[in-house]
Amino acid sequence: MSTTKTMTLDEVRNYKLTDAQKEMIRKAECNPDDETPAMTPEQLKEFKSGKLYHPQWYKPKKAKINIRIDEDVLAAYKALGKGYQTRMNDALRKALEMTI
Repeated sequence: MSTTKTMTLDEVRNYKLTDAQKEMIRKAECNPDDETPAMTPEQLKEFKSGKLYHPQWYKPKKAKINIRIDEDVLAAYKALGKGYQTRMNDALRKALEMTI
């Protein structure tokens, strides 16, 4: 019988697994049953990332880069006000999702 332990997020992040626990995880197998059947390749193609349903939870790491943008494009984004870099990033993400 297992027991449930309540932990804070910091405790979870700092929790160190023993070698035995790591080995148990490595050896774990997925055993689909009636309630959790294996997904077909067609079903996997339809899979959508959780970030689409809960974008407020999706916080990708940001990279600082230098990029050359046409002056008119930059001026148009800046004219829309504060947050122009976020809007540019969103436009790039949408363009990327259309190509995938």
